[in-house]
Amino acid sequence: MDFDRCDLCGAHATDFILSTPRLEGPLVRCRECSLYFVSVNGAKTEASDLMDRLSERALELDLVDPNVEQRERPWRELAARERVEDLLRFVKGGKLLEVGSSTGELLLAAQGYFDILGIEADRASSDVARNRGVDCLTGSIPELQIDRGPFDVIALYHTIEHVPSPRKVLTEAHRLLKHDGCLVLETPKIDNVWFRVLGPRWRQFIPDHRYFFSKETILRLLRESGFEVKDMRSVGKAMSARLFASRLGRYHRGLGHVVTRASYRLGIEDRTLRLNLGDVMRVYARK
Repeated sequence: MDFDRCDLCGAHATDFILSTPRLEGPLVRCRECSLYFVSVNGAKTEASDLMDRLSERALELDLVDPNVEQRERPWRELAARERVEDLLRFVKGGKLLEVGSSTGELLLAAQGYFDILGIEADRASSDVARNRGVDCLTGSIPELQIDRGPFDVIALYHTIEHVPSPRKVLTEAHRLLKHDGCLVLETPKIDNVWFRVLGPRWRQFIPDHRYFFSKETILRLLRESGFEVKDMRSVGKAMSARLFASRLGRYHRGLGHVVTRASYRLGIEDRTLRLNLGDVMRVYARK
């Protein structure tokens, strides 16, 4: 994989934007199409091995607290139910494939409406999903060569920014969708005030994020991959006050620790918060 070549337009001309230990290489921007991506050099790595390595790196940088993440399941399930409710505005049933299905919360929420299948690159997460009764394959969508379509819906919630080639993933999704099938994706949006103000401390800079789309670049990628966008908007999600305090540490570690201690003293760590910071977008498109 040539990580100096723009996955969107194919150009090799980039401008350096910033460098931070939170990313696997320097953040660059394509001079031709303005796609932001991480320039990484290295041998091809299987998706599951890469996920293992980058997860370990996030722990080393103290960007993820495993104890907090383990206690967040009720809020992940709530977020999954809300995503399914939103999806039902566009499609009412059929076969659903989730790419990047993690431990299966969305698929479990969707199984009352859809026949479900998940793909997850992280071995441990896909094992959890299968133990919960979810039909989930370990690997990436290009590696697995799925032949169980066509699907009525393909979902990529916080997945497209992780993969080596978003274009290849969307090309395969287009192949697997039925005519007029629905694609939904959710991903960080780099054209926002937080990136401009915080730079390398922006919360979306973590080791396993490789691509950072603006509205313009994600629209172009979808259009060139054979999709027609039907809806695009900024979205937030429900989370515990505990997770919010932990995530504050990505901006300022000391502040995160102070807020975490305060939330426990006040007994509000399990309170549900709903935040929309304007730096995540959800897009619905049709084949």
